[in-house]
Amino acid sequence: MTDRADVSLLFDLFVATQRIRRVLASAMEGSGMRADEYAVYSLLFEKGPLTATEMSRQLGLPLSTLLDYLKTMDRVGHLGRVPHPVDGRAISVGLSSGGVAAQRRANASWEVARRAIEEALPLPVGQVRVALRALDDAAVAAQRSVPPAAPAGHTGKSRHRRPRG
Repeated sequence: MTDRADVSLLFDLFVATQRIRRVLASAMEGSGMRADEYAVYSLLFEKGPLTATEMSRQLGLPLSTLLDYLKTMDRVGHLGRVPHPVDGRAISVGLSSGGVAAQRRANASWEVARRAIEEALPLPVGQVRVALRALDDAAVAAQRSVPPAAPAGHTGKSRHRRPRG
């Protein structure tokens, strides 16, 4: 594509993410789940059972968002619970047989998008994954060092003034 805006690395990432989201949304249509849901199912399929905290960390999602996914999955009977192997107080979750079946059904659609994107890459997939992981590591480091922005219009000063007198 020749008419790309040369703004910044993060702008490029934003644009690529938007395009990939559209490809995935199109591919996943009719599969029974959205791409974001498929990612949660796939993590459990490949690495489960896991605690919600472990999943949150691996997916880069806030814990509250991850818990919303798990509630939905539980409501449709796609989760099973097992005691954590080390921490007896913690519960790990994995896919039930229904969850595995749902993940496998959606996988066919995901694979169409994955193959199309990977075949169109001008670089080896391994190189792209190394770069993406480096970018993810940089985002984790930046999250620790970049303070949250103040709300718009906030100057840090109190809006309420005491009357002089």
